[in-house]
Amino acid sequence: MNQAAVSSPRLDKWIRILNVAAVVAVFATIFVIFFYAPVERTMGNVQRLFYFHVGSAWVGAVAFLVALIGGVLYLRRPSRKYDAMAVAAIEIGLVFLSMAIVGGSVWGKPAWNTWWIWSPRLTLVTVAWLTYAAYFMLRGAIEDEEKRGRYAAVYAIISFAVIILTYISIRIFRDIHPVVFGGTTEAAAGAQEGLQEFAGVESLRMVLSLNVAVIAFTVLGAAWLLVRIRLQYLMDYSNSLKARAASQLGGRPALVSGLGLIVAQMQMPAGMGNPDHFNNYLVLGYVVMSSIALFYVLTLAFRQRNVEKDISLLQQVIDAERSTRRS
Repeated sequence: MNQAAVSSPRLDKWIRILNVAAVVAVFATIFVIFFYAPVERTMGNVQRLFYFHVGSAWVGAVAFLVALIGGVLYLRRPSRKYDAMAVAAIEIGLVFLSMAIVGGSVWGKPAWNTWWIWSPRLTLVTVAWLTYAAYFMLRGAIEDEEKRGRYAAVYAIISFAVIILTYISIRIFRDIHPVVFGGTTEAAAGAQEGLQEFAGVESLRMVLSLNVAVIAFTVLGAAWLLVRIRLQYLMDYSNSLKARAASQLGGRPALVSGLGLIVAQMQMPAGMGNPDHFNNYLVLGYVVMSSIALFYVLTLAFRQRNVEKDISLLQQVIDAERSTRRS
């Protein structure tokens, strides 16, 4: 990969546009959730976690679908851009799925009086998270670039079956998790599990609020996807520079052996909540989900900064070696 392939004004332009749109959309969603959406008559304010929970789960599933498309395109015509798209999409999907799992767990405590229950839906969500996390283990175990891309593409395609099973699980198995979207029969099943039926003016406001949240999370996911794709391009370019530097330096590979990515290590802030007050779970859920999102944004920024430093240093090493050979 050359430097021209890494530098893309069009990609940078779309990243800037989507970043601004994502910030505006997220703040608009927060306003809608807390100042427009009605209070659910059974659970009260803690139900407001519903909007972030569904929005993040939706984008997680869409991201894994994008990875599947990237895998299909790669198998049809092997290209680094399709592989980069799949890698970025799966990483983004894992972040959003983690937000959905954590937010749902916090919501589950006041709703079901337990943080977690191994129902079909929750079990399959856990399987899905582990399945896609193993994707990166697969990539790390294969050194050959072409073989790694091909195997990873097949894995991304097959893994989407878990997402499909997760979606239909509450429709084919008896599950405590309510059915949010569906026909009359499924809506009745959701009502039995405590989900308010979407009917009347108040419920219309809930539907509108949910749509705003889903759109906002979709824009946020698209912005993160493009940022992660650009980071993957930079990482690939850095690796190509390392190979060039090692080949030029010949017997002095130690000069570049210490050049690697520095991934920021951060600890998630532990939330504190009073189980006797549902509002505390609302605050806890949003704090934890927002912390995951903020952690990932900071991680992307740190990773890109350090890869750019690697590229600059490696380019200096290569240029210095060329100057030495000419002299």
